[in-house]
Amino acid sequence: MNKNFVIAILSITLMAALIYSFPGIQTSKDSSQLGVHSSVCIYKNNELIAPCSHNTMMNASLNATRDCLGKAAACSAAAYDYIAVGNSSTAENDDLAALPAEITDSGLARAQGTYGLIPQSIGNWSISKVFTSSGAVNLIVNTTALLNASSTGTMFAGKNFASSVTLQSGDQLNVTWYIWVS
Repeated sequence: MNKNFVIAILSITLMAALIYSFPGIQTSKDSSQLGVHSSVCIYKNNELIAPCSHNTMMNASLNATRDCLGKAAACSAAAYDYIAVGNSSTAENDDLAALPAEITDSGLARAQGTYGLIPQSIGNWSISKVFTSSGAVNLIVNTTALLNASSTGTMFAGKNFASSVTLQSGDQLNVTWYIWVS
């Protein structure tokens, strides 16, 4: 094989590898990496109770995302901006239709959260709600869900807390869901 030909091929290969690996050329919008993700942060009286953590997205929410992105006429899902909390030992799984043992009283009933854009980001948003416990003493909360209705509806994602939170009357529980498309 011609020595010049081999050197030319190696030079072209090396240049292509260098150009491709240059950070300014690569993109984070690679469709093979496309996904919808979420995590949740729980605060009691303004103190983070555990590290923010990923959760389980429900099959129904993945189908709703598919329908809204793929066929607008099939997009019947309302905004996923309702937050519920509960006290359950049911394991997280992607087939749940509702939050097990959802708390519906004591100031902790499902409520519409506040939608917010994440500054300096693309495709990221949050839904947050501050609940104030009322009446109950030693009320245990250990689960949360993000849903699209004030009652029933479709559950987008759910999370069991790493450790239970015990609330007294007047305690505040801030639940913030972060959702991002990447």
